[in-house]
This record gives sequence, structure tokens and C-alpha cells, in this order.
Amino acid sequence: MKIPTPINGWRVFLGEVGVIVLGVLLALGAQQIVEDIEMRGEVRRFRDTIDHEIGLNLFVYEVRTRGSACNEKRINELFEWLKLDEQVLPKITPNGPVALTPYTRAWDTRDADVFAHVPPRARQKYAEFYDELEGNTERTMWELDEWFALQRYGLPGPVSLEDRRTIYGHLRKALVLNAVWKGNMAISSKIADDLGVKPVRPDNIPDLSELNACSSIFEPQEASAGADGSPRS
Repeated sequence: MKIPTPINGWRVFLGEVGVIVLGVLLALGAQQIVEDIEMRGEVRRFRDTIDHEIGLNLFVYEVRTRGSACNEKRINELFEWLKLDEQVLPKITPNGPVALTPYTRAWDTRDADVFAHVPPRARQKYAEFYDELEGNTERTMWELDEWFALQRYGLPGPVSLEDRRTIYGHLRKALVLNAVWKGNMAISSKIADDLGVKPVRPDNIPDLSELNACSSIFEPQEASAGADGSPRS
């Protein structure tokens, strides 16, 4: 079968086809450029949001860290009392250090496609930070559990040997968790530094000036009155 010859010849025909193909390629290329620009914008907005959330979590870490020294002091106070082998426990305030709830909403709802376009090094650091955050949050809950368990001893009164052993066990766990915190904060702080993220104070955060004070775990003993009405210690 004879192939039809273009009216204006093959040269002109091929030129017209070439123009069409070039136009399609240019259109596809322009579309790709637009999509790349849009994706870069999405990645920038994502990183701004995640960096802000990490900054908030660094503030959460700072609040907990500010309570570490006082926490250790109060634990050791009760340890020293246990060594005295006293039979009556004075009134205590078995409250652990202040711990704020971490921020994870932006990370938990991240778009997989956008995250895949984040530079590999930054993507790795983000994942490391939130892995650490998950572990630190879990350990904070363990620490709070130990202090909650000590709440039953908040009222003064006689204590048995079994009570003393129970108190000792909870204090040991709380002390270990308190010591672990410092090392974990060094890791998280290094990751944040690599990302260039600084702490961000949350909006409407309550006054935390009380964190600067460190009261004894033992509440002050009130003097009782003698038979003549005079104070008696």
C-alpha cells in the first residue's frame, strides 16, 4: 500500500509535527516547574510549622529541667528520713516536678508527600527529635506514676516496715528517672541545634515563677499548745 504524501511535502509536515511536540514538551516542562515551585512552598511552610512545634517542645523541656535539682533534693530529703528508722511519718507533699504536655499535632498530621521532599538530612533530624520526644514523654509519665503512688503517704501517721520499703522503691525509681532526664535533654538539644531551632514560649502560658522556689518535701510542723496555752513543739 502506498503511503500518502503530505500536501506540502514531508519536510514541512515533519516541521509542523516538531513544533507540536516541542509545544507539548514546553507545556509539560512549565507544568513541572509550577509543581516544583508549589512543592517548595509546601515544604517551606511545613518546616516553619514543625520548627515552631519543636520550639514549643524545647520550652516544655526547659520547664521540666528547671525542676530537676529541686526534685533530687526533695527525694534525698525523704531518703535521709527513711534512714532514721522513724515509726511516724511527718506530713509531706509528695509532688513531682512540673511537667507540661508536649506538642505533637503538626508532626502527627504531616503530609507524607511533602515530608518526602524535605532535604534528607533535615528529614532525619526531625524523625530523631520526635523519636526522642516520644521516649521522653513516656519516661515523664513513669516519673509521675511514682509520685502519684506516694500520694497515699501525704497524710502524717505511723508507717510499717513494708510502708518504708514501698516508699523507698518509689523514690529510687523517681531518682533514676530524674537522673536520666539530663542526658536525654542533651541529645534533644543537639538535634534542635542542628536544625537551628530555639525554644518558643507558648501563648497564654501561666506564670511559672514558682519553679524558682524549692520547698522541702516535709511540710512545716505546727506548734501545739500546752496545758497552760503556751506553744509546745
